[in-house]
Amino acid sequence: MVTEDYVSFETAQLLKEKGFKCEPLHYYYDKYGNLLFSAWSVNLTKNEFGAPTLEMAIKWLRNEKGIAIIPIIDSILDNERFLWDIKIVVAKTNETYSQGWIYENPEGGYDRAIKYCLENLV
Repeated sequence: MVTEDYVSFETAQLLKEKGFKCEPLHYYYDKYGNLLFSAWSVNLTKNEFGAPTLEMAIKWLRNEKGIAIIPIIDSILDNERFLWDIKIVVAKTNETYSQGWIYENPEGGYDRAIKYCLENLV
């Protein structure tokens, strides 16, 4: 079964601070960091933070800020598993970032990479 992966509470706060907008969002964090669902699109208060999927945040960074987050196979563990590195590329400067972030799946590194971009590149 495929499930959606949402940004962390801390990353959701940074996204809001940096101007992330994407409608509709049905998941959001309250001021305590609880992930909540609303059947309707959420009208957020100042103490609520939209909870986009990792893919939505990655797409926003790429389309609005010119920053790509790219999963790269780092090594093969066995016939069925890989280790992944996450690369960050900034289009305007052609700079590439990788701090040796290695994960058993790309989703494991996306939130960390998004947070890095928001704190250091946006």
